[in-house]
Amino acid sequence: MSLEQWLLAGAAATTVAFFAVAIYSPSTFDPDPDWSVSEGCLSEGHGSAFSEHYHPSLKVTMDGQQLQIPGNTGIDQTGCLEGMRWIHVHTSSDSGYTTLHIETPGKLNVPLGAFFQVWDREGGPGLTDDRNFDIDGSGVSDWDEYDITMLVNGDENTKYESFVMEDLDQIELIFTSK
Repeated sequence: MSLEQWLLAGAAATTVAFFAVAIYSPSTFDPDPDWSVSEGCLSEGHGSAFSEHYHPSLKVTMDGQQLQIPGNTGIDQTGCLEGMRWIHVHTSSDSGYTTLHIETPGKLNVPLGAFFQVWDREGGPGLTDDRNFDIDGSGVSDWDEYDITMLVNGDENTKYESFVMEDLDQIELIFTSK
């Protein structure tokens, strides 16, 4: 075979391999979550230093009852006094979705679980040490206590805690006791 034929065969094999991975293991292309984002703090007067600002929204129900995400979650917390966490809430909603504000100094892959780390600092639902939901604060992974369904923009999603949020995502978490 000529060099040109070898190159063409190599390109074809690479293309087939790419499509095989994309079809049979699409999570290979998922971004790695930036878990440290829950530690980020915007101090007062942060100005234009934060280039990313977007707004997914979240609704959490447990056994048919919506959990209210309190207004000002992530604002003026211990370790971030007179400031806001990179993930925070201004106003709550007791019916429907609550808007999460994500403000970061650059493009970061902000996982849903990072918001639960912020919420936990205020006595709300959090995560276990191994980053599993702990909605009821029992210290036990909710995977042992509940059937969990997650919908993103109406479609089922199985990324759960590691789901990387994007602007205008509508995320619904449904916890049903086993």
